[in-house]
Amino acid sequence: MGIPAAATPPTASSFEDTLPPGLTPAQREAIMIEHPVLCVLAGAGAGKTGVLTLRVARRSVDGSASAEHTLVCTFSRKAADELRVRLFRLGVVGVTAGTIHRAALRILRDWRDSSGGPVPTVIGDRRRLLETVLADHKASRATSLQLEAEIGWAKARMIGPSEYEAAACRANRVVRVPMPLIAELFAAYEDTRRRRGVLDLDDLLLESAVVLDENPAFAEGVRWRFRHLYVDEMQDVNAAQFRLLRALVADEPDLFVVGDPNQSVYGWNGADPGLLAELPELFSDTRVIRLDDNHRCTPAIVRLAAAALDASSPTPASSRGEGPIPVVAEHGSDGDEAQWVARQAWLAHRPGRRWSHLAVLARTNAQLRAVAEALDGQRIPYTFASGELGPASDLGPSADDGTVNIVAVDGAGPFADEPIDGVVLSTFHRAKGLQWPCVFVIGLSEGLVPIGSARVEAALEEERRLLYVAMTRAEDELWCSWARDTGESGGRRPRRRSRWLGAVEAARATLEHEQAPAGPETVVEHLAKLRSLVSRDLR
Repeated sequence: MGIPAAATPPTASSFEDTLPPGLTPAQREAIMIEHPVLCVLAGAGAGKTGVLTLRVARRSVDGSASAEHTLVCTFSRKAADELRVRLFRLGVVGVTAGTIHRAALRILRDWRDSSGGPVPTVIGDRRRLLETVLADHKASRATSLQLEAEIGWAKARMIGPSEYEAAACRANRVVRVPMPLIAELFAAYEDTRRRRGVLDLDDLLLESAVVLDENPAFAEGVRWRFRHLYVDEMQDVNAAQFRLLRALVADEPDLFVVGDPNQSVYGWNGADPGLLAELPELFSDTRVIRLDDNHRCTPAIVRLAAAALDASSPTPASSRGEGPIPVVAEHGSDGDEAQWVARQAWLAHRPGRRWSHLAVLARTNAQLRAVAEALDGQRIPYTFASGELGPASDLGPSADDGTVNIVAVDGAGPFADEPIDGVVLSTFHRAKGLQWPCVFVIGLSEGLVPIGSARVEAALEEERRLLYVAMTRAEDELWCSWARDTGESGGRRPRRRSRWLGAVEAARATLEHEQAPAGPETVVEHLAKLRSLVSRDLR
């Protein structure tokens, strides 16, 4: 959609005339409404990226906001690149878009330039510095992995070493290393980092927020430059990120956020989905708009995904035409499941469909290895999802020691290269924000979905939302599967299917019944079949 040139300044009504057809009333409202604080709750496939982009374009075109004074905080560099491409096609340039870490870097760089202070060095990956700390304590590799995760969680929640143990206990953190040892190593890491005069990525957020809080004149200049603020994936924002966002908008917010509580899957990493729900309380003039229609998935996929999430909740509407009923398959072993995926992928690769239109999603990377071997056996090309490396991928080239000089960080960076035409293998988490015509969601057994370490209610609910995210990556065709046994030689371990698969199978059986020609099966017989499917979860 192009925006026509006009001899006189365009108005909101003239922009509305150029909007693409088929927008829902809620989408139009989110794009066109004039309101200082807008919170859009957008379900899976609701077109949130398009709405955000069109709102930025509308305000830039009608003069209610300046592109040069607009900051869009995205979840990843890839999302920022996509946003800039969409805006360029709409004739809008000059918008600053990137991760919130990039915004923090720019604030710190500008502060150092204006104050004349030394240029700090940022650690792109703190694991190298952790190795130094752990070497002094003769710690194991398992300790290193656990420590890195716990430091990230603590800093995201603005928790220091002295507070870590109590906070981790309150949050029911599952750790395999004694919490007092983690607190001790966390303190040693912070001491080493300060002595070397470096910041890690989490420190960027806190440091930049402190700069804004303690330097009012400088903060006013930053707020003037970024006077229109947009935040994507608000449900995944953590406390440290929100502190910086709050410092940016101050007392006169021009704020637009979009998020989906049902896609909040990063609580284990420090994200706080409660911030999205609390926004109307934090900003009294917040307007909330819901985008519930799914424009990505067929009605059948929407129905099964909704059942996995919560069978008692209303099923979102789908604007798509009817498609095939999703498949739910049971296999003897992991190897059997991988071979089945390879066979089905071969059949799904029909004329006009690229290999990259197919994706295999699993809870862990380890599950994807057997699938890769099976695809190899069928001579099917595949590629592992590159995923985002986290905020470090948004910082530019790093030195051999893993550090990045803050002064060298600027610009949008190159757009993504052309993807390889192969079946995409991805974890559930890395698939978030992506979509494919055909998706296999595999390994739906207890211990994997939900993951074995999820023991408290909050963690289990996050695992359930993660399954919902995985299923809603499918546009047209969806296959779900699980295996009764690991199939490992010398140590076969039986499994039970995921506790949420019964509701999915029940929804599928209902779909089959609704679409089947009228037959001799009675209502009582059909209900008995559904009860049998659900009751299997209790055994």
